Amino acid sequence: MYTAVDISKKQPPKAPQIQKNKKTPVLKSSLSIANTSGDSTWPDSLKVYVERSFAACSTSARKRLEKQLNQIISSAVKNKKLNSINWTIRPLPKACDLEPQPVLPVKRTSVSAGIIDTSDNFDSEERKERRLHRFQKEAEAEAARKEAESSCTMPIPQPPNTADVHNWDADTIVGTCTRLEKSYFRLTSAPDPSQVRPLSVLRNTLELLKRKWVEENNYTYICSQFKSMRQDLTVQRITNSFTVEVYETHARVALETNDLGEYNQCQTQLKQLYAMGLPGHAMEFLAYRILYFLYTRNKGDINAAMAAMLPSEKQDQAVQHALSVRAAMAAGNYHRFFMLYLATPNMGGYLIDKFVDRERCASLQRMCKAFRPRLSVAVIAKDLAFAKVDDCIKFLAELNVAISQDELPSVDMKLAYPHAVAAMQIYEKVDIKGQIY
Repeated sequence: MYTAVDISKKQPPKAPQIQKNKKTPVLKSSLSIANTSGDSTWPDSLKVYVERSFAACSTSARKRLEKQLNQIISSAVKNKKLNSINWTIRPLPKACDLEPQPVLPVKRTSVSAGIIDTSDNFDSEERKERRLHRFQKEAEAEAARKEAESSCTMPIPQPPNTADVHNWDADTIVGTCTRLEKSYFRLTSAPDPSQVRPLSVLRNTLELLKRKWVEENNYTYICSQFKSMRQDLTVQRITNSFTVEVYETHARVALETNDLGEYNQCQTQLKQLYAMGLPGHAMEFLAYRILYFLYTRNKGDINAAMAAMLPSEKQDQAVQHALSVRAAMAAGNYHRFFMLYLATPNMGGYLIDKFVDRERCASLQRMCKAFRPRLSVAVIAKDLAFAKVDDCIKFLAELNVAISQDELPSVDMKLAYPHAVAAMQIYEKVDIKGQIY
């Protein structure tokens, strides 16, 4: 039972008396600072703070501690924060080089009302009940969590044939998704096995995509599906002949739609897969790689690819054709180049289509120097491998080349030369994806 104290009759607090047997140089100097400032009232927590500081200080660091304590107390007095600072939790000065003594909880006292507050009694029945209630709630939440995890646990799938997985280990993901179609989304976290299709499902997906490409010809949909398949193969580390087939099929579809960005990604991955000894159409895509380098004018990669070729690889028909195209371009033999263009095997024509207009402009420059004064449009169309004369007339008109309106249209080659030179400027630079800028 507490008794309130009349504030109006309360006497002002007296300055604490420091016992002689506990007086230290720090207390004396600090007391002088307090007296000088006109505030001789020290909180009990400050006294304990000073005692703790000396208890955690070695004899050799005592003078340094006294100086630091004087600075701390002087600053508190000057800023009138002597009673507002929580000295109980304030860190000890840096001069304290010993392990500090643990601070026992101090009962708070209500100075303003003069009431002794013992509500922080840790052994009270009320506190014991609150602690017991809290522990019970935590135990119930933990039990509920474990029960939820056990009910949601999925059966661990059997590992696939390790011959299909590169660097198989216990952390390799095995997909459990059975959907054939799944849009591509860039991963932002660890893949979820329930959203990844296993190898058996991916085989059925590839056959479905082949049929849909022939029937619907929707490249936006097909590209998203192929990228999703490639992602599922990658996260499961599946590297076998089926992986090669997926990348080859996607590369051909990308060539057919002039998507050189996706083609280049597939081509880069196929090079690594072929290097692992996996079966596929390695010679076909080696020829594509040479033609792609010719388009991007990457002479360094062309030379590196030619230096790495085996004699048996150079005997392949598609590779021989690509090397012949390179030789014709290097020699400036446009007649030979356009003959090879019309006889391109496989899908190499889609790649040459990307830079055939560039070679036509370069060839027109040479024709302007070789044929004077005039040359018929029909001859130009034949030499530059145009399917129709009208296509050649349209090409020359886009270059601002004047064409006579005679019965047999012709071109003044001297006047056409500056236009052919100006047209080559748009082909000066090509990035790695094949985009001209």
